[in-house]
Amino acid sequence: MTSKVLPYRLGQAFGKTEKLSSKKIVAGLFQSGVFVSKYPLRANLLITELPVPGVPVQVVFTASKRKFKRAVDRNFVKRRLREVYRQNKLPLYQAIESKSITLAIALMYTGSELPEMKQLEKSYQVLLKKIYDVLELSNP
Repeated sequence: MTSKVLPYRLGQAFGKTEKLSSKKIVAGLFQSGVFVSKYPLRANLLITELPVPGVPVQVVFTASKRKFKRAVDRNFVKRRLREVYRQNKLPLYQAIESKSITLAIALMYTGSELPEMKQLEKSYQVLLKKIYDVLELSNP
């Protein structure tokens, strides 16, 4: 892990500064953001200036109340999404920092059953490749 890639202390962790909490940015994600999907995941992307300096990406995780009636299940799904993101965030950070942009992401679980970790990891890897493609097209 190099200090050049991650100038802040987070490293492999998923800290408070990486959580997207700005209502303006979240609204922009769903109104004018680009989305990519690989069942059972969907990601809305918005290249924007983030409120926290030094953090290249901020993420919000969602699970549908319509598909998961119990809050325990929604929280379980979001916990799994956070873990998959946390384990695979370094290549994303390197790609974004090489382009000198900041990115807001809404990562949504669209499946109707509780996810298996292996299934989520496979889908997330494909989703990451699609995100890289979108970043290449939008910011050459």
